[in-house]
Amino acid sequence: MTLSINTNIAATRASKYLAANHQNLQKSLDRLSSGKRITSASDDAGGLAVSMKLEHSINGLKGAAKNVSNAISLLQVQDGILDSAGQIVSRMGELKSMYSDVTKSPTDKNTYNEEYQDLIGQLNSMTSAKFNGVGVFSATADTTLTVDVNGTNIGITQQGFASEINTGAAGDPIVAAAAAQTLDGNTSAQLTDALEAIASMRAANGGQVKRLEYALADANNQITNLTAANGRIMDVDIATESAALARHQILVQASAAMVAQANAANNVALQLLQ
Repeated sequence: MTLSINTNIAATRASKYLAANHQNLQKSLDRLSSGKRITSASDDAGGLAVSMKLEHSINGLKGAAKNVSNAISLLQVQDGILDSAGQIVSRMGELKSMYSDVTKSPTDKNTYNEEYQDLIGQLNSMTSAKFNGVGVFSATADTTLTVDVNGTNIGITQQGFASEINTGAAGDPIVAAAAAQTLDGNTSAQLTDALEAIASMRAANGGQVKRLEYALADANNQITNLTAANGRIMDVDIATESAALARHQILVQASAAMVAQANAANNVALQLLQ
């Protein structure tokens, strides 16, 4: 083998290995510091593509879960109002019974009638309740609102509160202008019909809430499973990568030492020139 000064093959090769080992060391540091196995597309192009699609699905499901939660909240507000409305109608029925008592004086009946009209006014005010600016009840007949659950539409109902409790067969509606309503103007049958209508609305509300709760549970399960699948693609194995880091650190140190040795090897040429 010839002795050359201009071209130091050993130093060139050692430098090449030093650069490669340093690049591997940097890659291990990137993975361990980020917690990700894939830190750039060149690490695993196919895996990165799958991961991006999984993340898109996860984000869509998270948005759907928020939509479902908000819809459940609206229905819970609706049910709370219907619960109060049922109690009010029950009290109105009680007032109707007491009003019919032959032992009550006109003053007593007038007192009952004033409370009755106050309760009608409260029912009227309930019909305009809103949730984040959205009407909890429809002004007329039932109206369906659509909840998008990751591409599947689930309907929830804005109950036609005022119209539905006025569908009784007998006499005038119980919900009208307070001044136009008296205990003489409504019958016990009307109040019973109104209470049954409220019970039906609460039953429909409960069924919709239960469906949304199952939809929310399904969305959360999918989020969990897809997140786990994405983690298996993207997350770094700390134990394996820590071992690789130690190996790369030793190789960098060793190749750096060999570059120094290779550079020093040509010093023998100086001895021959002395």
